[in-house]
Amino acid sequence: MDAAWMTTIVTWLTMSIRMSIPLLFPSLGGLISQKAGVYNFGLEGMMLCGAYFGYFGSYITGNPWIGLLLGVVSGGLLGLLLAFTSIHLRVSQLVTGLGIGVFSLGITGYLYRLIGIGTATTAATLFTSVDFGRLGSLPVIGEIFLSHSWMVYAGFVLVILIAWFFFHTTPGLNFRAVGENPQVADTAGVNVVTNRYLAVVVSGILASLGGAFLTLTQTAYFTENISAGRGWIAISAIVLGKFNPWGVLLACLLFGAADAAQMQIQVMNLGIPYQFLLMTPYILAMLAMVGFVGKVRSPAAMGKPYIKH
Repeated sequence: MDAAWMTTIVTWLTMSIRMSIPLLFPSLGGLISQKAGVYNFGLEGMMLCGAYFGYFGSYITGNPWIGLLLGVVSGGLLGLLLAFTSIHLRVSQLVTGLGIGVFSLGITGYLYRLIGIGTATTAATLFTSVDFGRLGSLPVIGEIFLSHSWMVYAGFVLVILIAWFFFHTTPGLNFRAVGENPQVADTAGVNVVTNRYLAVVVSGILASLGGAFLTLTQTAYFTENISAGRGWIAISAIVLGKFNPWGVLLACLLFGAADAAQMQIQVMNLGIPYQFLLMTPYILAMLAMVGFVGKVRSPAAMGKPYIKH
């Protein structure tokens, strides 16, 4: 194989992994929420707040860990808002989720304008790549798999932990029962409200991690609407992954590969309009949502407020 093509393929695979992570965190968050019966339409807004407050905290203090903490808190609070309105007040989950998205888009743009826009002095401090020593210098393997920040590896570890929790623990079984038949779960002594609250708050935290990944590992800057619809693609990834953590991981890698491919093709200057290339991940998302992968069974009680009888 020509050396130039080999370099291109290695770069594409490396970028594919990196581009999948901003989708993986909110997808796992949305999966947890939906497994418990609550549809989180606020993933996009939670990502935006995670991106902004992650950037802001790192920019102000010079410490990306503080930025990450602020981002996580913002996502958790938005998750708590969604939980309170949809579980306690029984407001439409769709309306609340969309409201969170609109609010987040407005407040992050406004706050960013207060601290300056796009100047060299507004760069955040980024997380550095994990140092694997000599392993990181291995040809091909080192660049593809061992050249990322800790957040990339944390995303993959989360997939393992969530899959183990759902399918190999009693609390995970109870958790899924809340999303399938909350009346039966309640009769069996499972606290439906508590489980759903926890699910939605954790969902918000994970979504904000996806946003913080953008500003704390990739760009060092915040721009308005930096999430660029990734929260909605995350919902598609859950459907494409058939509500299974491993399937969600594969779906996110697919979307990440498509995103990385359009960037690579633009650089190669093949004469394809870049607007068409930018559409690729969204086309995949639309195909997933209209049933391209076949019939997908969602949790039976998803989106339905629980009323204790």
